[in-house]
Formats: sequence, C-alpha cells, structure tokens
Amino acid sequence: MNRRAITYDIKLLRGDPMLILSMAVPFILWALMSFIFPLVADFVSETWLFDIYPWFRHAGFFFMLLIPMMTGMVYGFILIDERDGGIITAISVTPTGKTGYLKLRLGIPVVLSFLFVILFQLLLGIQCDIGIIPMILLSALLSSQSLLMLLFLGAFADNKVMGMAIAKGFSILLMGPLLDFILPPPLNWLGAFSPMFWAERGFMSESPGFFWLYFLISLAMHILIISILLRRFLRRDD
Repeated sequence: MNRRAITYDIKLLRGDPMLILSMAVPFILWALMSFIFPLVADFVSETWLFDIYPWFRHAGFFFMLLIPMMTGMVYGFILIDERDGGIITAISVTPTGKTGYLKLRLGIPVVLSFLFVILFQLLLGIQCDIGIIPMILLSALLSSQSLLMLLFLGAFADNKVMGMAIAKGFSILLMGPLLDFILPPPLNWLGAFSPMFWAERGFMSESPGFFWLYFLISLAMHILIISILLRRFLRRDD
C-alpha cells in the first residue's frame, strides 16, 4: 500500500468524527462480545433459565460481517469526496490513471478489513472448525464485503447524504445469515439470495466438503456482484 495515500486518508478521517467512529467499529464490536454478551447471557439464564452461550459464534460471525461493511463505507465516503473535488478526473489524466487510483482505493479497505477480521476472530477465540487455512480464506472472502460497499456507494451515491441511505439499504444483505439463523428449515433458505448466507454456512460447517461448497458459491456470488458494480462505477466516471 502507498504510505503517502494512507497518510492522506488519515488526515481525511481526522476531519470527520463519523468516519473516525466507523473505523473504531471493530474494537466496539469486540468489546460488546467480550463484556456485554456474557452479562446479557447471565441475565437471560437467571431470568428465563435459557442459555444463549451456544449462539456466541453465531453472534460473533454476524458482528464480524459489520467490520468490512463499515470499512467499505468509510472509503466509499472518501471516494465520494474525491469525486466531488474532481480528484478522480484529475488523476485519470496522470500516469497513475484511473486504474492505478482504483487499485489503491479498493486495495486499502480490503487489507484493513482482512486484518480487522482476523484480529476480531483471534481476540474472541472464534474460528472455523475445520482448520486455519479455511479460516484465512473465509476471512479474505468476508473482507471483500468492503469492496461491495465501496463500489455500491461509488456507483450510485451522489453525495454523503445519499450514501448514508444507500449504505442502510445495502445492509439488507445481512438478512441472509440472519434468516438462516432464526428460521427453521426449509424457510431458512430464504436467505440464500445473500452471498453472506453462504459464507456463514461455510463458517459454521464442520465438514470440509460442505465448507468448500459453500465457500465457492459465496465466492462466485461476490465476483459476480463486484464485477457488475465495478462496470457501473467505471461507466459513471467516464
């Protein structure tokens, strides 16, 4: 990653409290899972004699999905600011070109999301049941959610106000794993429209065969959606 670009991004973040709070989300979610979840679990157990600790991994995975989405939102807003300032147009006529700009803008949130997701799993002690390699691959796949959010904002948002509304609409993809969790079979398959549904199934799978099946389906859906959004973004800024 370009050190000068990261320094520039930090300066942008320092000027916007909302973006600073968004980048703190991984640590806020970790604190909620580490300190608040046990308190809630003890309260539920004592009040209703119901144990919610078996759902710790499910809650952790759901929170883990929020990390790349928030990172992608932060960089999506940065992209909107740079578009409004004419920076994208100016860079497109330099040797760096629009392709170089996109590699940088898309690469930084993915790398940050991957590091945050791995750290989140390690701190909470949640991981795939079938090994470290699947955990790393799935973490990389989840990190691509930042691309979906960033490109979604870049392709359709004209300003930050519209971007906030679009970001809220994008969160409908979180319904996929949530439906898989709360609905009984076969109704839980209503969440299959979301690539996160298949990622969640891979994360919870105890079978290598099923893990790879779910992983590849989710990967294919991510590639398809990212390619569609990327073409839409490039057409918009031509």
